[in-house]
Amino acid sequence: MSKTKILFVFACVFTASCISDLYSKPTANTSDDISTISEQFVKATRGGVLDVTAVIPGKIYHPRDGYISYERFWCIDEEKGSVEEYIELMAQVCKLKDGVFKGEWCVSLNHHLPLFSATIEQNGTTCTGGDLTTIIHNREPISSATASEWLITAEAFGFEREVK
Repeated sequence: MSKTKILFVFACVFTASCISDLYSKPTANTSDDISTISEQFVKATRGGVLDVTAVIPGKIYHPRDGYISYERFWCIDEEKGSVEEYIELMAQVCKLKDGVFKGEWCVSLNHHLPLFSATIEQNGTTCTGGDLTTIIHNREPISSATASEWLITAEAFGFEREVK
């Protein structure tokens, strides 16, 4: 690789990792998917000067199994956001979707279907700049909460259907 290409890649990574102040925290809504809302939260709360994870995609589509997965490992700046704030945001989205949280699963009140799962945790370590290492992981259906592929996948990841 030429020096020009290496310099260009480095400049892109550096720029992407330094612009968290340009992002605002998302608000609860039903027009964006959970992965997009989570990604917006991560971008708005990222700490540190250099976060190379900023350029790694966290949203992955699994069409055969009918779901979208989002996972991000980042350094959260507690002056910009918190674990509790993310949990509250997910609870608001769940409520807007006519659901309620049962463990990590947002479940529809009417049909007891898994609408999405969301977790956030800190693993007890700190990043180079002193911010806490944080991990978000969520799953949601690509098309519909009634899709058979999604229901099978949700059960494989721990969702339990109510027995009537």
